Amino acid sequence: MHGLPLRSLSVVLFFISTAIATADYSIASALPGDSVREARCIAKCYHQPAPEQPKCYSGCWNEPWIKPGGCPVADLDDVSLDRPCLEQCDADDFCQGVYKCCRHSCGITCQPPVGLSDYPGLPDEPTIVAVSDYGKTLQVEWTLMNRGNHHVTYLLQERHHVGVKYVPERMTPWVTVARTDKTREVLKKIPTAGRWFQFRLAAVNENGTRGYSKPCRPFFVNPGPNIDPPGPPENLKVTSLKWTDKGYQQCVLSWTPPVKAMLPVRKYKVFISEQDGSHLYHKRHVLPADTLRFPIRKLNANSEYFLQVQAISEFGRKRLAGQKASVTLKTEGKKLSKNTKKLNGLKIVKFINSTGGDTFNVRISWRPVGVNMISNQTVYTFSCIPDNCPLDSKAFNTKTRLAYFDMFSLNGLCKYLIVVTTGYNGSKYMASLKIGILT
Repeated sequence: MHGLPLRSLSVVLFFISTAIATADYSIASALPGDSVREARCIAKCYHQPAPEQPKCYSGCWNEPWIKPGGCPVADLDDVSLDRPCLEQCDADDFCQGVYKCCRHSCGITCQPPVGLSDYPGLPDEPTIVAVSDYGKTLQVEWTLMNRGNHHVTYLLQERHHVGVKYVPERMTPWVTVARTDKTREVLKKIPTAGRWFQFRLAAVNENGTRGYSKPCRPFFVNPGPNIDPPGPPENLKVTSLKWTDKGYQQCVLSWTPPVKAMLPVRKYKVFISEQDGSHLYHKRHVLPADTLRFPIRKLNANSEYFLQVQAISEFGRKRLAGQKASVTLKTEGKKLSKNTKKLNGLKIVKFINSTGGDTFNVRISWRPVGVNMISNQTVYTFSCIPDNCPLDSKAFNTKTRLAYFDMFSLNGLCKYLIVVTTGYNGSKYMASLKIGILT
């Protein structure tokens, strides 16, 4: 049996007692399952006493329903290309909306019925008489010439596209946005500004429906002279930080769309900034709107990156750049190879700022490597790399046989990365340390 998924009795009782009692079935997105069949069962059970409504509704869902109308005889090739629902089917219950399961030369497919004008007991097609713009909401009104003696439930569908000019080919698929027994609906939960809308209606009673009405004329919601750009992307974060085989690090930058966006996001811009001594390097990448993650490769060790993501919307020739979301990434120290060991004891043993100005002197020491510590046969490579330095400071390397090194007149506005390496007995020893005037 095709239809809605099985539900517990408590859920059915709640749905029937609340939905039918209020007779107001507005929703903000596409209804699940076969919305026409669902509306038919609601209409059929509307006048039942409240205690009988759950049983009536459940029985309606489980009974076979032969949809009104006959099967078309025209070849499928003659049918408009925009006709949906040509999948295989087993029975009318399988086909969504007003479509019937019909035998055809190409197989058994869901197709729109014919001859509904002569079918008794069906309500007429409704007519949309007005669409009104109330700022952040739209109101749709309609009439129905012949309701018959049965309760009628209406299904309201919309489609739209964003743009200055109406382009039928850009319209979204039809989506059911409301189910009600009234002849007026206020849509509060759909974005409206800068969009062309079309609406159509189906009137459904316990016998079925004659299908959806012809779409109303396209209705444009003017966004006005001041169009707000999208807000910043949400939940910006860095994950999967790891080393590559070539000694670099890599990560994945991910985010979710902006919560506030008057118009759809057309693209994202990713900005990557890296401070290298006194220089700041920038990279920019442009991504399509459906991309919410971006892999970043070739990240340097012991570096700080400033990552930003910006949402971009467009309306006609207007480009609307939103506020950037940002996050800071600090990469790890240089990865030790299998033959690399940690050089122990790297620390500051003297720190002098006697002048009280912006310069300072330091002595950096470490624990000697090897058994011939007295003879000083081990050679160390001492490297100093300026970090976050506003001045034009350059990195330098030097060799020493001592297990310490003195540095003079370091700038207090800078931070420095100290790296000490040496080789001994087939292994490499290395350690790093960051220092500054506040150290």
